[in-house]
Order: sequence, then C-alpha cells, then structure tokens
Amino acid sequence: MQHTLILQQLGDQVGPDNLITDSYQKAYYCKGFRVGQGDALAVVLPETLLQLWQVLKVCQQNDIIILMQASNTGVTGGSTPHGDDYDRPVVIVSTRKIKGVQVIDNAQQIIAFPGSTLTELETSLKPWNKEPHSVIGSSCIGASVVGGICNNSGGSLLQRGPAFTEKSLFAQISDDGQLHLINHLGIELGKTPEEMITRLEAGEYTTGTAPDWEGKIWADDYAAVIKDVDATTPTRFNGNPHYLHDSAGCAGKVIVFAVRLATFDATPQEDTFYIGTNDEQVLLDLRRYLIENLETLPIQAEYIHRNAFRLTLRYARHMFLSIKRLGPAALPGLMAKKARWDARLRKLRLLPHNTLDRLIQWGNRITPSTVAPRLLSYHRRYEHHLMIKLAHDEVASMSRLLTAFFATRNGEWFHCTEEEQKDAFLVRFGVGACTVFYCDYAGINTNDRLIAFDVALRRNDDQWLIRLPPELQAQVLEDSCCGHFFCLVNHQDYILKPGVDGAQFKAAVLAYLDQRGAKYPAEHNIGHLYHASDEHQHHFHQLDPTNTCNPGIGKTSKKKHWA
Repeated sequence: MQHTLILQQLGDQVGPDNLITDSYQKAYYCKGFRVGQGDALAVVLPETLLQLWQVLKVCQQNDIIILMQASNTGVTGGSTPHGDDYDRPVVIVSTRKIKGVQVIDNAQQIIAFPGSTLTELETSLKPWNKEPHSVIGSSCIGASVVGGICNNSGGSLLQRGPAFTEKSLFAQISDDGQLHLINHLGIELGKTPEEMITRLEAGEYTTGTAPDWEGKIWADDYAAVIKDVDATTPTRFNGNPHYLHDSAGCAGKVIVFAVRLATFDATPQEDTFYIGTNDEQVLLDLRRYLIENLETLPIQAEYIHRNAFRLTLRYARHMFLSIKRLGPAALPGLMAKKARWDARLRKLRLLPHNTLDRLIQWGNRITPSTVAPRLLSYHRRYEHHLMIKLAHDEVASMSRLLTAFFATRNGEWFHCTEEEQKDAFLVRFGVGACTVFYCDYAGINTNDRLIAFDVALRRNDDQWLIRLPPELQAQVLEDSCCGHFFCLVNHQDYILKPGVDGAQFKAAVLAYLDQRGAKYPAEHNIGHLYHASDEHQHHFHQLDPTNTCNPGIGKTSKKKHWA
C-alpha cells in the first residue's frame, strides 16, 4: 500500500507515460551496458528541471533511494541498481528527456542540462565553429555531458584533460534529511528552488560580471601534466582530489541540474598518422620523443593491440558499420530497440536469451568489414597500432619527427587519407564493446567472466602492456587492449575461461598493478567494480551524509547514514 501511494505521487508529477513499473519496460534502465543489474520500484522520466525537483521531493519525503541515470552508457555499472540488498526502495530517475544546451558568452561557455548528450552539444556548437570538451568515443553512444562531469571521465583529447568544472547547479540532501538546491553556477538565479529552476530553463539571467568568472570550468593544467614525462605518478585517475569538486567526481551522490563548461575552437582540418610496430618499447620511446620535441601536443594519441583489432572486426562490426552509414546519433536508438527486443524474447521463453546476439554475429560473419585496406594490412603485420591525430598545420613537423625516429627503429607509419582516418577511429571506438558482444554471442555472463581494467600508469613507466604471470594468463580465454597512449591510460579486458574465479583473478591482477604504482580506475569511474579511495569516500560523505543517492557506489555501504 505504501509503494502504491509513492507510485501515485510520482505519477502525479510526471504523468503516467513517464512512470515505468512494468518489469519488461524497466529492464533497459535496470541493467548496465556492460555490468551491473538489479531491481527498482520504478523508473521515472521527468521532462523538465521543475519536474525533476518535484520528483526528488517525493523521494526525499518517502525515504526513497535516488539513483540518477542519464544515458546508461557506463561500463562499470555505476548508474544502475547493483543487486537487491538495499535497505530502502530504489527509484531510478532517468534524465534522458531533460535535454538542453544554452550557449553563453559568445559561445565561450555553455550550460548543459542533465539529459543533454555529447552529440547534442557538438551540434549546438557547430554554428559557432566551437567544440566541447569531448568529441569522440562515448559521444557515439549518446553519453551525457553531465554524466561525464559526475564521473570525471577522462576522454582522449590530450589538450583538454578529464571532464571537470567547479560550476554547477545541484540538489543535495543534508544530514537532517532535508532537500536543498545549491547554486554554484556563478549566475544569479533567485532565492527559491522553483525560481532558480524557472529562470535557468527560460534563460532569464545575465553573465559576464567579475564574480561570474571565478572558478575553473575545465582542467586547464592537463597539458602540463602530460609533458612531465619523468613523474612517478599517473596523469589522471578517478578519485584524484585535484579533480573532485561538488558535482565533479560525485558519482551520483548529488543530483545535478546543470553544469557550466568551457568550449574550444574547432580545428579547421585534422590529420592522422597511423603507426605500426612489433616492439612495445618502440612506442614508449616514441611517446617520450614526441612529447619532448613537439611544440604543441597532438589532439589524440590512441593505441590498439592487434588482438583488440581482430575482436572488433569480428564482433563489433555491426557497430562500426552502423556509425559509418547512419552516423553516431542513430546508435542510442538502435541500442534501445535491441534492449526492448531482448526483453520480449526473455518474456516469451521460446528462444535462447541471446537469440538476437547470435543473429547479429551471423550477420557480421557474412558482411564485408569495409575497413580501409592499409589498416587491414597493418593489422596483419603489426602487433601494436598507434594513431596520432593533430591539426593540419602540424603535419610537416610530425612527418619530420617520425621520419627521423623510425630511421633506426622497427616499425612503419603512414599519413592517413580522410577515409582511413575515419575508419581508424571507428575501429578504436568499437574496441570498447567488442568483448561485450563476444560474451553476448557466446552466452557468457559478463558479471562473472568479463574482467575489465581501466588503469592509469605512471608517467615514467617503461612498460605499457599488462603482462600476467603464466598461471594467470592460462585462465584467460580472450583479451583486448586499447588506450589513450600519451596519457598512459590502459584499457584491458579479459574474458575468462569457464570455471575461473573472477574475483580472485581480478584481485591478483590489481595486486600486480599496485606493484607498478598504477592507479585505477583511470576514467570510467569506480561504479560497483572498484573500491573508492579514502579521498573519494570523503567526497561522497560530504556530498551525501544520509547515503540516499546511489548508495553502494565504490563498494561502500548501501545503508542509510552509511551504517
């Protein structure tokens, strides 16, 4: 009866069409893209910031756990329920309908609402010849702007660093259980929550005064961090106190209504150099050589291992082709449709639960990859692949440096055509999902046998790959490695053989990484896979003293008041 009353109150705020209680319809929101799954009393989809505020008040008044979710594209299960051992009912509040990007101050900055995606932000800035913080990777699957800030997402753009701002508008539940709206946007919006929200949504405010500019709106020191190649610490990692501030790094412990971010001048023309070698040390030497000799850091420097390339061509070919033919904006819709059909098939119980995945992989087998021939040639010949993207006016300098470097070293390089550049980065993007698609096709439980590592290595590290002892390597069925190479951020996936204890395997690998002075996770956030550091937990306790928002994140307590 109590739950019925709560559902009625939520429905009164958002309407029946935006309140989901059916298990089949909830499935898309209750299961993570890679890992994580649990049940929720309901999924609520407010359409405005004012509706979001009213929904939060209902949850707060009824002692409901609030689990904020934007696009549900995370890979560590941090925006879905995790298990069913919560001490209070869970309500997922999806912000996917609260879209909106406000371009301010002659397009030098933007204000993004919680449901706005990176793709939407890119589109909003194009008329101004501007770009957002991140323009690759997660933008292709509809990742949200606010989600990136909450996770301190790292990204691949060397000159812009992790997603970060000190300016946001967010709701917070204080120690006495009261709900407050905190305005740290640096913009005068009024006194009451309703007034602040109404004025913000209507754009009824002014900017540009002196106090308005106080506070950072991006990680403006990151390029200098990368250039310190002799440092014994990583460039970035989740839980780094340097990048924890209010909404930034909050991992859902506050409810973010808006963030204020910097924009960047769009590069008129981008070029890519593709490098192949069979010697890992050659790439490490090249990294140091280029960082020390280039006047300006490249835009990106992305690594793919041959095995990751192979798995992507085989199991993520449909994603590669979908983006190439339909554009990145189509992908979130396709993923949502597949999730709904998966739920229908499970409900019918007439076919295997992974029937759609088997059909997709059958299609991948008979469909040509269309990957550029020179990329395929390097895939056959070289174990290590590196793609370096830079502004067109830096091409001559890069060519000279690569020619000099490889005159005495093992490896080759070429200057990509426009089509090769596009294919190279689409393959790189597909690597992130190839092991998930493999597991889906093979019927492997990703929570048990897909072990992912998101690792920030020391800036002076003389080793790139994670080299397992023979007894651990023998437990691996397949593995995939990619990463942001100049940042020395390594993404390593292992699909374990049947019967292997995933928890023991992961603990052994993490112990090895600890010996190397690595930090983890580097950029995908802790989710429910990693232990939050002491600094990160302190941030959480300050933001959410009652432990009402996303409890259990970072393997912390799920109990009220952190009991």
